[in-house]
Amino acid sequence: MSYNLDLTDLDRQGGRSVTAQLVERFRAAIDSGALAPGEKLPTTRALAEQASINHLTAVRVYRRLAEQGYVTAAVGRGTFVRSVPPADGERDPVDWQSAVLPELRPSYSNEIFLASYMLPSEPGIVSLATGSPDPAIYPSAALGRIAAEVLAEGGGEPLSYLDPDGLPELREEIAERGRALGFSQTADEILVTSGARQAIDLVCRSVVAPGDVVVCESPTFIGILSSLQFSGARVIGVPVDDEGLDVDALERILARHEVKLVAVQSGCQNPTGRDLSPARAQRLLELARERSFFVLDDGVYATVRFDGRHRPRLRHELPDHVIYVDSLSKTIGGGLRIGWVAASGPVRQRLTWIKLHSDTHTSSLTQHVAHRWLASGEHERLLDATNPGYAHRCDALLASVERHLGDEVRVRRPVGGHHLWLTFRQPIDERALLSEAIRCGVTFLPGNAMLAEPSGTAAMRISFARLAVEELDEGVRRLAKAVRAVRHRASRPGLAALS
Repeated sequence: MSYNLDLTDLDRQGGRSVTAQLVERFRAAIDSGALAPGEKLPTTRALAEQASINHLTAVRVYRRLAEQGYVTAAVGRGTFVRSVPPADGERDPVDWQSAVLPELRPSYSNEIFLASYMLPSEPGIVSLATGSPDPAIYPSAALGRIAAEVLAEGGGEPLSYLDPDGLPELREEIAERGRALGFSQTADEILVTSGARQAIDLVCRSVVAPGDVVVCESPTFIGILSSLQFSGARVIGVPVDDEGLDVDALERILARHEVKLVAVQSGCQNPTGRDLSPARAQRLLELARERSFFVLDDGVYATVRFDGRHRPRLRHELPDHVIYVDSLSKTIGGGLRIGWVAASGPVRQRLTWIKLHSDTHTSSLTQHVAHRWLASGEHERLLDATNPGYAHRCDALLASVERHLGDEVRVRRPVGGHHLWLTFRQPIDERALLSEAIRCGVTFLPGNAMLAEPSGTAAMRISFARLAVEELDEGVRRLAKAVRAVRHRASRPGLAALS
């Protein structure tokens, strides 16, 4: 690019996204002739470095310029200013959408969250990124029989509309477990949702307003980050260690900010698989009472405990401040989309109102099936049967990590859940590693996608719930191969520049 486009003074704190600012600057330079027709633009990697943005943002800038008819790309050659402005007839018929759609702030976490569902799944790819259980473990035969019984006995009723709060019988079954585990006392506290993911989103929409300060664990579940970010809140991350959320760090944040919500996973946290210690849990609840903030406790993995012992949930101690979220997704099937929120007070009614105006109610048929499944008593027996199997896969994956990546990473055995959290002993480019890993036939979740703010420490989440022991070992072997390739390129700058 012969014209030196100044990209150093971008407004990174204002209301307009960096993507929109960069597109505007390129357009202005092309319209003025400063960037001549046919001129080659920097590579996306060079643009990312020059503008201090991530590679995905650079890709988005060029894609938007192409949609607007300003540039064209040639595979293997690069991106060029178009020689002739396109006539109206040449434009894509949906080009106008780019101009009228509201600006969507880019988020590395959101992009990776989407990619985790769209990463290569063709034969030969070993996915260590997928957090869902092994479908072979789902009680599909039993659920099939129950569904047939529901339809045979109920006729069209199980296909009819329901109250937005959910099927009363299902809410009572959930509340019964809530009384045993400490997350609810009555069915009136329960709102059935389309999975825990919707439950988290409803809580954020009910509690958080644009500009509010919210706190979450860092690292945390990408879906929590996504919902908090889309709420327009300022999201501050608090480190997590072997005892869970660093409550001392939270207190320092509370000294400087009025916090509206603190999001945690007090049992078998995703991705670390660790518990919030009793002492820290008690202090968190004391702070919530003193400072009047909500605690969102995501308990999706809390029943996937390797020792089989169930800890009381945070809401048992402070029901008016703690909003509890859970689901059946990690036990009998994520595709059923059966989750719930337990809450009380004005926020409980607000959750119902937003749920009603979101999707009216969760699928009627799956609620009827879930009710009968829970009422049968088979759910607890399933947990007793499957959790030892997850512990076995976890230990097998730990052994593979030690065998193939022991010199590269640190890892602690989780107390439950479906994941291992690996931190690298030495810095490594996570994006480069993900690209190389896919070439080697394996996928994972980059650690920085699970952090509220970028970190200088490289990490990754790898999951063991879905794969057999032999597949887990092969996946880690391929991952180690990818790490060696990235390290090799980093040690030879000339080679890295060509990649």
